[in-house]
Amino acid sequence: MTRKAEVFFRSVAAIVGGYSIAAVFSLAFVPVLVWLQWCNQNEAVMIATMLSYIIYFSVIIISFSRESTLLLWRDIALTLCLGCAMYLAMGSL
Repeated sequence: MTRKAEVFFRSVAAIVGGYSIAAVFSLAFVPVLVWLQWCNQNEAVMIATMLSYIIYFSVIIISFSRESTLLLWRDIALTLCLGCAMYLAMGSL
């Protein structure tokens, strides 16, 4: 793979994958906070939203520090699956 293509795919992973992971994390973390009774639902939404920015920037940093682009996309897909599973599991409680 050429250097330009690798940078392009890493940039797409950072932007699209980071946004997707941050959104799924934000959706999945609200029921966890409410279920643990650490805060009410309004505060849980604000906390999860603020933490999703940290997750987004972490994914951006990780996107350019991984050795393999294929492993990066694998990690993004697994994280999205885990987040969706957590959202579905906590949504039924």
